[in-house]
Amino acid sequence: MSQKVNEGDACAFHPRSTEQSLFEKKFSTGDLPVEPNRYHYVWAKFCPWATPAAIMIDYSGLNKVISKFATYPLRHPGIDDNWFFGKNDDDEDPILHTTRLSENYQKTDPSFSDRPTVPALIDLKTGGVVNNSSQTIMNELGKYWKQYFSKDVADVYPTDRQDEIDAMSAQIITDITSVPGKITEATSQSEYDKLAKQYFDRLEALDQRLADRQFLMGDTITLPDFWLVVSLIRFDLVFYYKDKLNKKRLDEFPNLWRYARECYQIPAFKHDTDFKAIRQHFFQISDDPVTSFDRIIPIGPDESRWEN
Repeated sequence: MSQKVNEGDACAFHPRSTEQSLFEKKFSTGDLPVEPNRYHYVWAKFCPWATPAAIMIDYSGLNKVISKFATYPLRHPGIDDNWFFGKNDDDEDPILHTTRLSENYQKTDPSFSDRPTVPALIDLKTGGVVNNSSQTIMNELGKYWKQYFSKDVADVYPTDRQDEIDAMSAQIITDITSVPGKITEATSQSEYDKLAKQYFDRLEALDQRLADRQFLMGDTITLPDFWLVVSLIRFDLVFYYKDKLNKKRLDEFPNLWRYARECYQIPAFKHDTDFKAIRQHFFQISDDPVTSFDRIIPIGPDESRWEN
């Protein structure tokens, strides 16, 4: 395996297939029926793109009607273009009974030969991927699956605030979630400076926003909170060090730090946060023998900080 693969962007990349529309089916268009126990969500515990929807599914109670399973966080030796469902080549997703994600893309498009990506929403009737965009999946579930939300959880995508929520999610995705995948490709100081400024300007603005509110949109969790908390955790664990996003640490933003730790205490956030998998993926990358310092997993930061 080439260690030059940009793993910071590996789960954000979508296939460039001419049949991309096959992986863009929606409930809103009628392409997908709203049917409990028909869909399965494949994600990766390290991925800042796939994890928000995983948390949303658990938080909202949709995990009672939509199953999910995470891929193995490391690339298998010598293979940098597929995701496996375990450390061994024959480990299966217990619901899909496939061993690698490409099999499920090929059940939708037999000619599929691109790199399969997470997230992947899969129709259990066919075993094929029907959508591979976390943002689309979250918005569609938030809008069309409300009847299956837990009754004791506030609506994460209230109809009367959808435009505000979409705008906030877009800001976070553009200025925070997307930046680590782009900044490692910078080939000039000016390009790096622009992306770093974009990242920290948004963090500063959100820190100020959270000075007088518990969550981004007020007193209850909504879709942008899933995006932001997931990115903040990876900023604290990985991106501050690995991607030279080191103007300030997360704990130097008092309101963001309070907010992120409070959200982490919520069961869905904590259950779907795997510090080990995050570190393994972004530093170690694969199960190939570690022979260089850049692939050594750092000892810190101390995870207990998230519990205090």
